[in-house]
Amino acid sequence: MNRLERLLHRLNLSPVADDVFAGSAGAGGIGSAGRLFGGLVVAQAFMAAARTVDGLPAHSLHGYFLRPGRANLDIEYRVTRTKDGRNFRAREVSGWQSDQRIFQLIASFQEAESGVEHADPMPATAPPETLPNRDQLRGRSDWASQPIDVRMATAITATEPLPPDQRVWLRANGPLPNDPLVHAALLVYASDRSLLDTAFRPHADRGRLESASLDHAVWFHRPPRFDDWLLYATSSPAAAGGRGLAYGAVYDRAGTRIASVAQEGVIRVR
Repeated sequence: MNRLERLLHRLNLSPVADDVFAGSAGAGGIGSAGRLFGGLVVAQAFMAAARTVDGLPAHSLHGYFLRPGRANLDIEYRVTRTKDGRNFRAREVSGWQSDQRIFQLIASFQEAESGVEHADPMPATAPPETLPNRDQLRGRSDWASQPIDVRMATAITATEPLPPDQRVWLRANGPLPNDPLVHAALLVYASDRSLLDTAFRPHADRGRLESASLDHAVWFHRPPRFDDWLLYATSSPAAAGGRGLAYGAVYDRAGTRIASVAQEGVIRVR
């Protein structure tokens, strides 16, 4: 089983009881400093909520990281059916480890419907095939086996202050099932990978900075296809009070806006 297959396995939660599911972390769930990777927790909580809405697509999710998680412990996701309306359904999900709640999510799902449309245009960016892989640039020997292929369109190695925005292309590093929920969950997972990095870029001492996510939000404008390249354009409008804020915009290769992302995190000097 390769790393993408292991990640897909961890997104396929095990039912424990009515509206209760169990998920594991493993190597793919380890973030910085050996902590449980927040993107995996958000994606698993999202999957738990989605398992209770009979295939309805999500339009938004908002999660709060309440305590640091441990990558060596399973997580129990408890779903509350907050609303079952004619067009919308809402679910609250709490993630637990060892009788401690580490995460809280609310997700909303909507019957597909048409309406007015507009979106900011996709920023001009070189094609992903012409760009270097992020993990390869960072000197990782296992870059080719990572579950997500990330291609950098903006500099990551300079030490001088840089504008607080960056662009990366994202795609699953292998075939995916034709399941819209899996594609959406992988986008949720990947959207946490480099978002707060954007808030580091204006600071020359960013090598001494460390961060921890406080929350994470995703709005789906259209169903994503994560087996093709998606551009993730991120920006950080502000950092103050030991916290940084970052926004993300997700586009497909045709320039269609697929999703929007927001996150605030603690940023401290080591």
